[in-house]
Amino acid sequence: MGDEAPASSFSFKQRRLLTKRGCWLGRTVRRWCQVERDELVYYASKEATVPRGRVALTECALGREHDQFEAWPKAQAPISKTLQLARPGKSPILISGTSSEEMASFAAYILNHKKKQSQPRAEALPDLPASPTMPEIPPIGPQFMPYVRSREPETTLARIASRASEWSAPVPEELTDRTDTSPASSSSTSKVRQSQASVFHEVVHGLGPKLAYRKAMELMWNYDLEAACVLLGPWRSSVLWHAAAYAECSLLRTILTGRKSDAIATLELIKAAELLRDSSASLSHDIFTAEILLMRSLLQVMLGQRLRALYNLRQSWYAYYRLEQLLENDSDLRACTRDVDCVMTYEDLRGRVLFGLGFFYMATSLIPSSLVPLIRLAGFVMHRQRGKVYLFECVERALGTRSAPAAILLAMYHLDLEPDMKHAGNILIASLGRQPENALLHWAGSLLAWRNTFMAQAVSITSKALWCCGEELGEKAVYLRYELGMFHFIAMEWPKAHEHFSCVYNSVNSDKVFFPYRSLVTTQLAAVAFSMGENEQGERLCKECAAMQDWSTLLKLESDFARILQIFLRRRQWRRLLAFEVMYFLRQFPKVPGHMLLALKESVRKATKPVDEDAEWLPERENDNDSCIVEMASALTIQVVICFYLGDAEAAMVFIPDLSQLCPRLPGWATYLSAHGLYWCGRILALTGRDVDAQACFQQAKSYKKYPFNISVKISKVGAWAGFEGVMMHAVLLSMR
Repeated sequence: MGDEAPASSFSFKQRRLLTKRGCWLGRTVRRWCQVERDELVYYASKEATVPRGRVALTECALGREHDQFEAWPKAQAPISKTLQLARPGKSPILISGTSSEEMASFAAYILNHKKKQSQPRAEALPDLPASPTMPEIPPIGPQFMPYVRSREPETTLARIASRASEWSAPVPEELTDRTDTSPASSSSTSKVRQSQASVFHEVVHGLGPKLAYRKAMELMWNYDLEAACVLLGPWRSSVLWHAAAYAECSLLRTILTGRKSDAIATLELIKAAELLRDSSASLSHDIFTAEILLMRSLLQVMLGQRLRALYNLRQSWYAYYRLEQLLENDSDLRACTRDVDCVMTYEDLRGRVLFGLGFFYMATSLIPSSLVPLIRLAGFVMHRQRGKVYLFECVERALGTRSAPAAILLAMYHLDLEPDMKHAGNILIASLGRQPENALLHWAGSLLAWRNTFMAQAVSITSKALWCCGEELGEKAVYLRYELGMFHFIAMEWPKAHEHFSCVYNSVNSDKVFFPYRSLVTTQLAAVAFSMGENEQGERLCKECAAMQDWSTLLKLESDFARILQIFLRRRQWRRLLAFEVMYFLRQFPKVPGHMLLALKESVRKATKPVDEDAEWLPERENDNDSCIVEMASALTIQVVICFYLGDAEAAMVFIPDLSQLCPRLPGWATYLSAHGLYWCGRILALTGRDVDAQACFQQAKSYKKYPFNISVKISKVGAWAGFEGVMMHAVLLSMR
């Protein structure tokens, strides 16, 4: 037992010299390494803070025990104070220590670690590993107590935001000695991201198909798509996997642009790749079939071909399901990697199978219960826990390029369905460490920040996602542009919001783009135009929505906003309030930090100041100006909602008397404000213990039937719960007497 203890953990007292061959030009490269958990991390110097690369110890073998790997040159043969590590398909690594005892301890640690990894798994599926122990995050939402928030989530998101500045894009290591590594040259300060395509143009033909494919996949998932295409180009018309990877490059571009022309071009590349598949059955061809079907179904969804997409999804599921047995006995996977024509490693093959199975197991388990019989009839199997385990293994062990989409799926799952901010943040941080310039990972990080009210970090991470796209792709990345526009919209930075929304609006209307809520962009752009005082542009956009004669073809959200725009165009006087009503109806206030909520509240007050000055006569006159009453009711409702999400019920009560009197007096075309205003009056009154008055407001709000953004069902549920609480409280008081 005493001999095993030292091998359970190991670390060098200081960085040790590491010598290896560069994979591009074959030159000797000297680095300084240290052991971090189960990885060997190497740096350009002893004092450097930015790693130049990582080597998983699980893929290393002691060189002298594996003669089938490439031998080290005799001039650098290992001696007692050195240790040689061999890796499949790569040049060996020579580590120079201070003593033979240190190298013996390091070798024992590697063998012990590999022994643990090779132990057979239990038949039962393990639970998803827990995230590191950290302080519990307080629930997000109104707590009606002083506004306090833990700094832990902000720390996690700050780490996500800093990854692009901590890591630089991978480049040929022989060239790094001639590259400026100062902070000023890092990716975070570069104005425009530069592709490495010109570098690989010179060496692509000397790499060979296997090495070119692996480097292309690495560059592709760091969103240097141009360089990846350069590496794949010479073989994409003759080698199956190069053609598939070339189509995958196009798919990653399409995911950000949403352009139907890009989707059609990607489908053509997929067809070209399928023509290269021969009739012989092999494991690699089975994996290729499963992935190609999944890619095709995603593109068909974007093109509106839903029935074809469902059919291909079903075929892809069957293909992955047949591969599941390989996960228990992976001898076939290992045999496949020894094939001369196989361009992938064992980790990459296993990661692809794990991702596909994890995706289907998790996605089908999230289907609404009403559709479950149809899903089962189609042959799908629902197993959420198994899907989580498969995806987590793919992420935790960094199994090839599919670890990035697996990380995104897990992070989004822990963002909404099983909230665990720390776990989601740690998953993204680890993935960004491996792929620091992956635009999709940054995008997921921005959603995580947005959902947890960290708007500054969300803006920073989204901006880095756009930078990762490069100048040309960044201009066409409509989804990232829309998200960035939304952030500036909530922050009331109207010129910046106008810039991004205009870019999205022009793309959606000039190009055929897959954008589910087209009229929503028009609504938000009109709101920004009114807030900037550009009334003519705002009115033109409102009329554009009015030109949509058949609102039944729109989604419910779009049709409701179209009706609101017509009210603002024909009836409303203070059109600056449109922006705040849009934020409310999009349910953005719960995602906004406290200081920004206070700024929004102050802006609403200033926007209606002329009406507020004459508010004394509003309850007295019979024939009030309808527009003034409506503007006042709108402003009061928004301020009450903001106070609710600030957790300040007392401040909200200041507005309740006027709002509760104004709402019943609003004209018929402003019914939606009456219903929403009375609903929030009831919520605040119930929170302050005035249950009878709250029930009266709920009953009056429920009497309104047809209006945009109808909340009659919500009013009934909240009213019933408030009534139940009132009855219980009354019973408690009687029992106390």
